[in-house]
Amino acid sequence: MRKRLFITLCLLTSLWASGQTSRNRFIGINVLQLPALTINANYSNESKPFLTPTVDIGYAFNYEKSFDFIGNLLTPHCDCENGYKIDKRTGGYLKFGTYFNLRKSIEKQNFFHLGIFLINSLVYESGVYDSLNQFETVFQPISHTIFVPGISLSGGYEFAVFKKLKSNIDFQISFPNKNYKDLYGYRNFIPGMGYKDIVEKWFPMLIWNLKYRL
Repeated sequence: MRKRLFITLCLLTSLWASGQTSRNRFIGINVLQLPALTINANYSNESKPFLTPTVDIGYAFNYEKSFDFIGNLLTPHCDCENGYKIDKRTGGYLKFGTYFNLRKSIEKQNFFHLGIFLINSLVYESGVYDSLNQFETVFQPISHTIFVPGISLSGGYEFAVFKKLKSNIDFQISFPNKNYKDLYGYRNFIPGMGYKDIVEKWFPMLIWNLKYRL
């Protein structure tokens, strides 16, 4: 399964960057997830100039009731139906990994970086399934909870905003394992990974993270 999820994300990011001895610790939030009715919080530690281990946890309340403007730009939402009519998509996620910073000194505040993460998502879906029974439509209630792990790759730019406030903007692509195929319908949303339409397998997401140095 993708080389055992990339050798368990490089042995859990070299045992969480060998102890995380650093004065640059941050807490943050991805503000672009808020219109999609998802809240999150992340913790990062600049343990070395080239390494920033990060943990991100979040929860999506109901994607079907949200306004995902960014998701619509990245992959157009499909109105296709295959009998499933979903009225609720919700769930949480835990993301763990690291950013590889393209800089030589930890004093440098503005720089590009690349990221690799393990994501564990729990997706709950409910709705109805239209089936034809003796020439009449039968609406069958449906619901399930699916665990979907995967790998996310990202690239972006980090910069200072004001004093202890920093920000980073990243484009993320997630590759879930085969469990995502058990989700209902053509349209799939996975917390922490994003949305995909009928065409593509990979899940894109744009991240705008604001973080505060502790």
